[in-house]
Amino acid sequence: MTQNYFELFNLSEKFEIDSEKLQENYRSIQKEIHPDRFATSTENEKIQSMIKSTHVNDAYQTLKSPIKRAKYILSLHKSVEKITLPPNFLMQQMEWEEHLENIEQSKNELAEFKEAISKEYEQCFLLLKTQIDIEKNWNEAAITIDKLHFIEKLLNKIKITLN
Repeated sequence: MTQNYFELFNLSEKFEIDSEKLQENYRSIQKEIHPDRFATSTENEKIQSMIKSTHVNDAYQTLKSPIKRAKYILSLHKSVEKITLPPNFLMQQMEWEEHLENIEQSKNELAEFKEAISKEYEQCFLLLKTQIDIEKNWNEAAITIDKLHFIEKLLNKIKITLN
């Protein structure tokens, strides 16, 4: 089962996908190959079912997550190499981290900071969609993915602090 994840779910190889179609196709495939259907089958058929089911689950989890999906698309088109984020973004990371430390006691400031960081996430998300689906600019997309990954972790820290 080395089939491309997009082909597996009958989807176009794009960053922007139809999530409902992904889920429908996932359920349809799992109905056919799920190990429970092979409970009375031979040992080999059970193992094959488990292998296929695991592959389909991995593919589904990858395509369901925007960052994992973007990384997967890049892996199809570009050799994976270490990305160096631009110095200005590295400075921005440090400033955001310091800002979070300084406002941890204020729920209002945290909520405002979360909103500002969410907007940054949305902008990077739209940029990534353009870089992958329109420009096919794999190098810039790799940088944007790393930025999104950091921003996503920062948003999770903010959410934890808010709770």
